[in-house]
Amino acid sequence: MVSGPGLQQQLDQKVREIKQAVSGLSEEEASKPPAQGEWSAKEVLSHLSGSDSTEFVARLKRILDEDTPRIDVTPGVSYYEQRKGESTSQLLSEVESAYGEAGKFLGGLSEQQLSRTANVPMLKETPFGENVTLGQLAGLLINFHLNDHVNQLRNLSQQ
Repeated sequence: MVSGPGLQQQLDQKVREIKQAVSGLSEEEASKPPAQGEWSAKEVLSHLSGSDSTEFVARLKRILDEDTPRIDVTPGVSYYEQRKGESTSQLLSEVESAYGEAGKFLGGLSEQQLSRTANVPMLKETPFGENVTLGQLAGLLINFHLNDHVNQLRNLSQQ
């Protein structure tokens, strides 16, 4: 079983990996997409920040506050248009803030709280199914979603 402190440590590690992946990029490099229709590093960071830095925790809190809430996720939204004028360091700071807050939230959860469920239709065709626990959802976001974007940022920094 996953623990709140364990999830916090995993999330903190992913944030360190994100910081390391973009550390060598200039503003010009971070702004340039590798190909038409692909995201630049700044677009990836904008996506990871969400529509605002409290969005991720708000979704997780709903699982504690409501009985099996439906959590709708719209994949592929970068939120870059609203952040175009921000520097890479500003975007990185927003990522750190959002996931730092999420880590503190997750780190304080009990096993019982992590066992509460949500309905996430986007996960219907996965091995987890659409009804997942808060702990599973957090683990999926950390180990799949964030991990994919860490790898994407690493690839962008090598181009």
